[in-house]
Amino acid sequence: MSSYKFIVNPIAGGGKAYSLMPGLIAFMKKSGKDFDIYETQGPQDAIEAARNAAKDGYDIVVAVGGDGTLNEVLNGIVGTEAILAVVPGGKGNDFATAVKMPSAIEPVCQVLLDANIKLIDLGKVMDRYFINSVGIGFDAAVAERVNRGVKPFKGVSAYIYAVLEMLISYKTIEMEIDLGDGLFTCKPTLVAVGIGQAYGGGMKILPDAIQDDGLFDVCILDEIKKPLMLYHFPKVFKGKLKHLKESKMFRTKEVKIKMSDLRPMHLEGEILRGDYMHFTIEEKAVPVLYGPE
Repeated sequence: MSSYKFIVNPIAGGGKAYSLMPGLIAFMKKSGKDFDIYETQGPQDAIEAARNAAKDGYDIVVAVGGDGTLNEVLNGIVGTEAILAVVPGGKGNDFATAVKMPSAIEPVCQVLLDANIKLIDLGKVMDRYFINSVGIGFDAAVAERVNRGVKPFKGVSAYIYAVLEMLISYKTIEMEIDLGDGLFTCKPTLVAVGIGQAYGGGMKILPDAIQDDGLFDVCILDEIKKPLMLYHFPKVFKGKLKHLKESKMFRTKEVKIKMSDLRPMHLEGEILRGDYMHFTIEEKAVPVLYGPE
């Protein structure tokens, strides 16, 4: 019989994850399944908690929170036999959407019990694993701004507010990029590297990405005038940004990016900084619980 370890970030989604706990506990008790709950104490705590859960023999380790919590849990269980699952309780919940997890607590708990498992790809950059997407440039500046808080906005509205603010202040820099077939230099507005299709609460920057094809999808958006960027921005929610003449789409197993100074990179809700980023991918390396198609 499967055993479950729920790792809850109580502040995720402005307290949304914490509010899910009573319903989650009631459902799991009724199911008769073996389960335990751990509340994280601060940043990076979920990594160690997930690692301990895998060591203790829990079959399914469940991140209850947003994409940042999910990423920490992932980094704790990589290389173990534990299966990754998510209960959406954050602002964006892009990975939960990608793996078809319901938003209501009883349906999502039922998906956990049904245990429909799928192997998906695993990415790595700057010694950090990811299973959805990474952004560098304008969108990373936006994510960094969102992480600082943009009250009273939440979710998608917080990202839209941050986009408008960054349109005023953001400046592009030159990047050297290697997609596996030679180095080229550009000054892009943004570079997105992903396994999943969307980030930022539903922005489909990589709409054709496939989670288990062993390839990164890459979007390089050339420098674009800010009024035009504002005009085209809504297209990203329908996956149509790729049709712009400034947008170039690629598929590759490896990406190398070098910049002249340290810049933010957003990785599934987390902000890292670097001037050199080397992306590698492992095909079908992570077992994940999937919702109904």
